[in-house]
Amino acid sequence: MPGMRISTSKSEAMVLDQKRVACPLRVGGEVLPEVEEFKYIGVLFMSEGKMEREIDRQIGAASMQLCGWCAGTLW
Repeated sequence: MPGMRISTSKSEAMVLDQKRVACPLRVGGEVLPEVEEFKYIGVLFMSEGKMEREIDRQIGAASMQLCGWCAGTLW
């Protein structure tokens, strides 16, 4: 049968809400594990919708690149 197949062993569910809410997602009779955060295409998503940790992570990564670049140009 054509269509999309979901691998429950590779899937997780996340509820976006300001407070923790239980919302079991069932696929093919199996309940997917709920997570508080996950990274997708290099971006960290948080269940409460905040982006502070992701912004801090990106600033840290940029600082490391900049320090490496500056260190390479000093003599």
